Amino acid sequence: MTAAPTASVIRRFSVLVIALAALGACEKDGHVTKKGSGDREAATKTGDSAGGSIDLGAGTPYNTTTLGSVGSIAGTIRIADSSSTADAAAATAPECVTKPRGKRASTSAPAKAFGNTIVWVANVKSGKSLPVEKRADLASEKCLLDPRVQAVVVGTAFNVINDDKALHKLIFLKLGTHDTLTITPFFNSGQVVTSERLAKTPGIVEVRCEQHPWTRGYIAVFDHPYFAVTENDGSFKIDSLPAGNYRLMIWHEGAPKPIEQQVQVSAGGTATISR
Repeated sequence: MTAAPTASVIRRFSVLVIALAALGACEKDGHVTKKGSGDREAATKTGDSAGGSIDLGAGTPYNTTTLGSVGSIAGTIRIADSSSTADAAAATAPECVTKPRGKRASTSAPAKAFGNTIVWVANVKSGKSLPVEKRADLASEKCLLDPRVQAVVVGTAFNVINDDKALHKLIFLKLGTHDTLTITPFFNSGQVVTSERLAKTPGIVEVRCEQHPWTRGYIAVFDHPYFAVTENDGSFKIDSLPAGNYRLMIWHEGAPKPIEQQVQVSAGGTATISR
């Protein structure tokens, strides 16, 4: 005759059955994943704004040199700023209509037209020194990111700030990929998270909020100093370029690849660009 199972065996078997059932449910919901894939899954809840990653590197190591004959590139890029759709979406969310604190408070926002386009020189190998200051801010304000688009050099550290009472979970990833750099959850207004992971290599970093799908931001990271982000009127200037022929690149949110234009910079002159 087979011995009846003891009470302790029955308890252990019951616990095992419950644990396996819970594990299956978690896997079905996507909460149990391989290391790192949970971040990627969260990042893909909304579509990428570009079809692939964009290379911002100079191609060869950039060298600082003594400047002799230099010129500049300036002009106006008339590509419509796409942030107005996000502004309208945030204005309809009750938790996003809050008064910002401190110096960020303002009575009216500047009119948007042609800002937030990134302009850079692609084939510059040597020239002026890199910026000494390598720290930047990115703030969540009224469920929007300020600035929405910015450009920095490799090695820049970021202060990521929450100016909202609403909770946010910001996801930072390489544009056009599922490569998550970091995630910063916020739990209260005024919280600041410092990160040195965002600008380790050249490229465009896309910022998303898990709770608010319209909240987007872009950080262009360069390994040289010849870049700019257009003002609200579309104007920009890149100065102190050694005289020569260059490839000027232009990118804005949603574009699958940059626009390229050949530019000749003469000593003491300014090459004027208008698009």
